[in-house]
Amino acid sequence: MDVIAEKCSKVVTKFEIGRSHEGRLIRGLKISFKTGNKAIFIESNIHAREWITSSAATCIVMELLFSKDPDVRRTAAGIDWYILPIFNVDGFVFSQEKERLWRKSRRPLEEANTPESPECIGVDLNRNFNHQWGVIKSEPCTDEYGGSEAESEPEVKQLAQFIDTIPEGTLKIYIALHAAGQAVITPWAYTKEEQPKDHEQLMEVAKAFVEAAYPRFRTKYIYGPAAEILNVGEFCGTSTDWAYGVKNIPISLGIELPGKGRYKPFELPTESILRVSIELLDGLVGMVKAVGELGFIEKIPEPPKKEIKPKYERSKKVSKKKEGETEETPKWVTK
Repeated sequence: MDVIAEKCSKVVTKFEIGRSHEGRLIRGLKISFKTGNKAIFIESNIHAREWITSSAATCIVMELLFSKDPDVRRTAAGIDWYILPIFNVDGFVFSQEKERLWRKSRRPLEEANTPESPECIGVDLNRNFNHQWGVIKSEPCTDEYGGSEAESEPEVKQLAQFIDTIPEGTLKIYIALHAAGQAVITPWAYTKEEQPKDHEQLMEVAKAFVEAAYPRFRTKYIYGPAAEILNVGEFCGTSTDWAYGVKNIPISLGIELPGKGRYKPFELPTESILRVSIELLDGLVGMVKAVGELGFIEKIPEPPKKEIKPKYERSKKVSKKKEGETEETPKWVTK
């Protein structure tokens, strides 16, 4: 991250969210090719075991900076990018060093632990945001525990504070990367009984991602409200519900990266990283274009139309029989 920021200092700046419970720095990169852009915020690895999300986020950074694809170049320049590769840094390190499938943060839960039962550790950071927090109850020792109160966790509280430092009206897209549902999820997560007022445009943008992500590798994403299409039912306190419902970011989506097939959902092999990342990039390009069409950001320009020249043309030559006249020959010549 430091190397990229140094080598690309004209367009890349580092930002810091704050520090985790265990004191690790939570930081990301902002990519901006021109002033006055609206912005997208991408948060990944909020769940420790979902390693593919931070790998893909890192690949996205590299593609936005160095891709030679004209569509990617135009998309990169048309909006500012805030990318936070590893949000749950404590949990991520623990999943790397101790327990591969760890999900939550690593704060010991004083509110739950007793001398007889001191083992409850961590909060699901994607249940700790201050939107409809606590409407669905969870037990402290479960993987989905949402904390003792909204924004009880330093990571979540500091992210909320950082978002507030971005000028109001600048952020138009919030993306939370997850694994491994192979889906694009829209608000709401906390209820199936109502839809957000912008449901149709959220679905339109989600569909644009799905359609753009499909052609290269034929990966089929599903899309729809989180509470309806994921197999976990209703859940509350999520970052995407919060971004849409509290921070008024009009396009707020969760993207569940692939994890189906012969591999375990959260344990994709390293050779899958590039495929998943490029597929994600394809989807993001299509999604950002759709957001531009809706008028939330500057419309991403279409590539210039190339003049199609014929590959072959008929040759003409002067007839020796009648001086001054020409005749077409049936011979085709390649230019």
